[in-house]
Amino acid sequence: MHGQSFRLLIGLFLLLSCQTLIAGQHDEPFYRGELIFKPTLRFPRCHSSTIISLPDGSLMAAWWNGSEEGGKDNVIRGARRPAGAHYWEPPEILADTPDTTEGNPVLFNAPAGELWLLYRAGLPWVKMMWTKSQDAGKTWNKPEAFLNEPGWSFRSRILSLANGDIIIPVMTHGIEEFSSFGSSTAFLYSADKGKTWGRTKPIITSPRNNEPTIVQRSDGSLLAFMRPYDRELTDRFLWKSKSTDNGRTWTEATKTQIRTPSKAIELLKLQNGHVVLVFNDTQQSLSQLSLALSEDDGRSWKFKRVLEDSPGRFTYPTLAQSPDGNIHISYTFRRTSIKHVEVNEAWIRENPWSINQED
Repeated sequence: MHGQSFRLLIGLFLLLSCQTLIAGQHDEPFYRGELIFKPTLRFPRCHSSTIISLPDGSLMAAWWNGSEEGGKDNVIRGARRPAGAHYWEPPEILADTPDTTEGNPVLFNAPAGELWLLYRAGLPWVKMMWTKSQDAGKTWNKPEAFLNEPGWSFRSRILSLANGDIIIPVMTHGIEEFSSFGSSTAFLYSADKGKTWGRTKPIITSPRNNEPTIVQRSDGSLLAFMRPYDRELTDRFLWKSKSTDNGRTWTEATKTQIRTPSKAIELLKLQNGHVVLVFNDTQQSLSQLSLALSEDDGRSWKFKRVLEDSPGRFTYPTLAQSPDGNIHISYTFRRTSIKHVEVNEAWIRENPWSINQED
């Protein structure tokens, strides 16, 4: 009996030691990156990816692929990284509307276990499309129009609020009602799991804005960042706006102190409540891409780490977090592939940074 107790104590000690070692490794800065696919003659160009962590622990990414942006041979392709694997399966075509162009896919873990894929079809008068999967993206329903209201487009992550509402950031594309303002931001909202949708009034700024991204703060309010959209502008900073009524109305937009070359960005609230921003931290160049970390719901940013800083264009990043806490970023890599990078928060914290802004 004494021997059995001793062996149990030794086993418990080894188990606790192993757990401590694993925890220590997890706290060490971690980085891994790879290209999801290689360009081909059929798919030489790509852009505007989306990435998501699926319930089974796998990752899925999607993007447009074709000859050039706006080309009628463009399709939406996607790939999966199986749970626990460090490789991506070969890409598959997820959506292909003949004689038109697809772009800006957005994946979303919807209620009742559905996976949604939303994307735009056609330019300049775009139509919002969507398709659904009941088996985590292995098969998809026939695509159909999302809303019979042309001229709006997707780009950033869809958000599930604490009260169950769904918020979709959208932007205008050539709508006559807003033609004098050019591009602007709005939000779609649903309180019935996507059966019906309402739309907010647009957020109008000068210079113009588009491609909003949002997070829900710990007090329940929403924070939105938007890129300035003016090709002639050189003094470029991100816009921000807030909502205290679950995204139905938004404050007048104000400028942040965060630089941008007028390219897409994304916010993500982590499991521990911290907020991550991925953005090009310049006002002109597209060759520098960074991650920033906020511990106070996006009011200040204390850490920043560079993802890319070499010749080329590294743009249109998106974010996801897997159950193990790691942060996943996908972004356009020189317009020939989509790159996936996986880091932990400790990796971002290695480089202090400081931007403070009013609430």
